[in-house]
Amino acid sequence: MEAIDKKTDEELVIDIISGQKELFYHLATRYETKLKRYILTIANRKDEVDDILQNVFMKTYINLPTFNKNLKFSSWIYRIAHNESINLIGSSLIQKVVSMPDWFDIGRRDTIEEEMDDEQMRTKLKNCIKQLDMKYKEPLVLFYYEEKKYEEISDILRIPVRNVGVLIHRGRLQIKKICYEKNSR
Repeated sequence: MEAIDKKTDEELVIDIISGQKELFYHLATRYETKLKRYILTIANRKDEVDDILQNVFMKTYINLPTFNKNLKFSSWIYRIAHNESINLIGSSLIQKVVSMPDWFDIGRRDTIEEEMDDEQMRTKLKNCIKQLDMKYKEPLVLFYYEEKKYEEISDILRIPVRNVGVLIHRGRLQIKKICYEKNSR
């Protein structure tokens, strides 16, 4: 078991393709929690997260032979999760994506009043995020919440690396603008 835990994702893929199909369980276990969180953030459908995740793992397993071993496996599987999430919500519902990622967490407070203030702040921020375009939300979530590097985000979203930083920056500005306009009314 220890030897499996020390193998990279890419090494496991090679072993699975070579006939050690039982190793896919270990690969799926590595990604289950992360992908659930990502899918929930993008699709915002708690009841359907497990179904989407199952589809992601089925498509991953079926398409392993087509995986380009020169790329990062994590980017590839996140791309599959991205596609499955977007397929679920459909193009007409993309703008309704709402989620409160942990990276917006206000922080721990000592008093009940401060905790209530934090909860109100989270609620306000969540309402601002509701209005954020998907093109800004996805890179922000991948960068802050999933802790992906620009290159991985580029692979997952299939956009040039130089655009990733721009979208993250503009997403931050959009959140500030939306929240400021809402609070100044």
